[in-house]
Amino acid sequence: MSKTLAFRQFVCRDITKQQRLIFIFAAAYLMLALFYSLASPIFEVSDELWHYPVVKYLADNDMRLPPQDPAVNTTWRQQGSQPPLYYLIAAALTQNIDTADMELVRRVNPHPDIGLVHPDGNVNMIVHQGSIETFPWHGTTLAVHITRFFSVLLGLGTVLVTYFLAREVFPDRQIVTWLAVGLNAFLPMFLFISGSVNNDNLSNFLGNLLTLLVVKLLKAKVEPKWSVYLSLGVASGMGLISKLSIGFFMPLLLGALIVISLRIRNWRPVIRGGMTISGLSLLIAGWWYWRNWQLYRDPTGLNTFLTIVGRRAFPAGIEQLWAERESFLRAFWGFFGGLNLPLPDAVYQVFNVIGGIGLLGAIGFIIFTLVHRKWSLERWFVALVTIVWPLATFLAYLRWTAETPASQGRLLFVALSSICLWIAIGLTWWLSEPLQFLVSTCSIGYFAGVAGLAPFLVIAPAYAPPPSVPRESSLVTFVEPGSGRIELQAAQLLTPHAQPGQYINIQTQWAIRNPVTRDWSLFVHLVSPEGIIVGQRDVYPAQGKLASSDLPVGYAWENPISVWIPQTAYSPTQLDVRLGWYHLPSGERLALSDTEDTFSIGQVSLRPRNLEVAIPNPINVNFENQIELVGYSLSTLNPIPGESLTLSLYWRALASMRRDYTAFAHLIDPSTQTIHAASDVLIGTEQKPSSTWKPGDVVEDKYTLSVDPLTPPGLYEFEVGLYFQDSEDSLSRLRIIDSQGGMANNFVYLSRLRVLSLPIEDYEEIALS
Repeated sequence: MSKTLAFRQFVCRDITKQQRLIFIFAAAYLMLALFYSLASPIFEVSDELWHYPVVKYLADNDMRLPPQDPAVNTTWRQQGSQPPLYYLIAAALTQNIDTADMELVRRVNPHPDIGLVHPDGNVNMIVHQGSIETFPWHGTTLAVHITRFFSVLLGLGTVLVTYFLAREVFPDRQIVTWLAVGLNAFLPMFLFISGSVNNDNLSNFLGNLLTLLVVKLLKAKVEPKWSVYLSLGVASGMGLISKLSIGFFMPLLLGALIVISLRIRNWRPVIRGGMTISGLSLLIAGWWYWRNWQLYRDPTGLNTFLTIVGRRAFPAGIEQLWAERESFLRAFWGFFGGLNLPLPDAVYQVFNVIGGIGLLGAIGFIIFTLVHRKWSLERWFVALVTIVWPLATFLAYLRWTAETPASQGRLLFVALSSICLWIAIGLTWWLSEPLQFLVSTCSIGYFAGVAGLAPFLVIAPAYAPPPSVPRESSLVTFVEPGSGRIELQAAQLLTPHAQPGQYINIQTQWAIRNPVTRDWSLFVHLVSPEGIIVGQRDVYPAQGKLASSDLPVGYAWENPISVWIPQTAYSPTQLDVRLGWYHLPSGERLALSDTEDTFSIGQVSLRPRNLEVAIPNPINVNFENQIELVGYSLSTLNPIPGESLTLSLYWRALASMRRDYTAFAHLIDPSTQTIHAASDVLIGTEQKPSSTWKPGDVVEDKYTLSVDPLTPPGLYEFEVGLYFQDSEDSLSRLRIIDSQGGMANNFVYLSRLRVLSLPIEDYEEIALS
């Protein structure tokens, strides 16, 4: 056998092996992505609750885009401002399905913990009805699953792009190719989003595809063919009408054309390629930007989007973004549901170690390759695309999340192929071949293991309906107008003692005695002796898994509830734990047999936090690392209109200060921002202003506030903050630094106060005066 023939046979065997491996990885991805799609109930994946209504609107309205008006509440909310290509394709796939049942299927849970992890597990974004969502699917359920399967295929496209991209950038490192593909295919968060209705799936595919196309373009030694320009134009045009972030790729595309022109010493690639690509992009996507300009005087529609979704109270700085790194990383590796279903902390730690070593290793590889001149300039141009695009995506993410409270690492998936590629090289390049194989196998195995277990151990159990428990004797019965009855069968207070900043945990058991006709919300109030609601929790039955109007007579269920006590709650005191039911749309409450509408299950002893400073009601509120509020006291928690109350604040210097700060104290109605009592006083008094304090000094200040005589009776917040005179016409408040080091609000709520009512004759006297 000749050497040439032997080599060809070896190459053929190697190609066959590669084809077999990519088939296995692709098949494993498809299987896992379908598991995630089926394990997550519809509308329980990230923003699917609002993405799908855009699809339905287009399908029902001859593909006309929904109008966006921040003053009008819609089922699609801000998602109607997104570039529409994903929604148009999904609508075309589902337009022949009758989805008139969407409002019946999409019953929104009014009390979900979106973006919050709460001990009692209130994760449901909608209340499900098994009979509507079970297989065989029909109506809205069928349309959602078809759209999810479309997303799964887009995710497969991204996995394949990672394979081809790795082969283009590192053709001499086969292990990098397989590790990059494995990291992509088995990344839990990627699988989770790929199994959902989300426009990111199309933009993720197109953003990574554009990376591959530009890398192939940069490897050209001659002027590219027209087909290359056409494919780039179509991909970029589709990208621009899929996600605004794809627009940041356009400078890279232009740079690649310039490099090719310089290489062949002819400007035709810039001229021909630029005109072809920009022309096709304008043809495919331009109409949507022109529509936005006509409707909103904003070609991107981004201002309307931000107005609807809501901006941060303060744009996030570096400190705040760094403080949100944990949620960012969780939402990159795997954070399920409405960002309220995390993996165990130890799982994230291993992911972070793998990612951290990969990132540091990649930086080491780049430095090593540069110093030892391992690569030619042409090869660096190819690799630079896969470096610059993730960096540009990350910077765009920082800019975006500085405006909106959305620290989600999955927003980097538009550059995921490049990210996985560099993590793979960072994990392996510095190791011997046996160790490279071992590290790659262990890394892929870990990703695949977590990805395979999460749907069954984390996602599906969180949405499983609670089992019916045996009926027991009733403690008390809540009565719906008519004949509806909800019985409290058992209630146990699991936390008899607590401190501010902790949860009160209770276990309750309920039963339907007579069918109820409306959907009622269960509430728990922690009430002080002054009648102040210190903490409260509102949930649908079984933490959003049930709706009371669905439950048959005799159905009984257990309902754990955890109630947060604010860190600034007034202590020591006794808190009465009271249960009740109310109808959210009307505010009406269920009544007890004795005409009361709440039932007490016991009392919690609220004790002061154990801090080193012996002062009343100790707290920790850090004002920009300058001054810390370490305690406070109030002369009364039940003032009456016209009465004066005394507030004592205890400050501790955290640093030597140049400024003299002024404290403000307001009795405020947060719903209207009406201030009913106020005091602004230079802290430390003129004899000892803050500029004279030394680190560690503790200073007590007293403030007198007069409650407005016309203040209506009710609950009010007591807010406190610090400010200084920035200029003659400007005041600057100090921001609060939270426990993670991020910047929060520029005020803190202390205890609530309940303003009591005056006798009627006193109101008449005030009115006459």
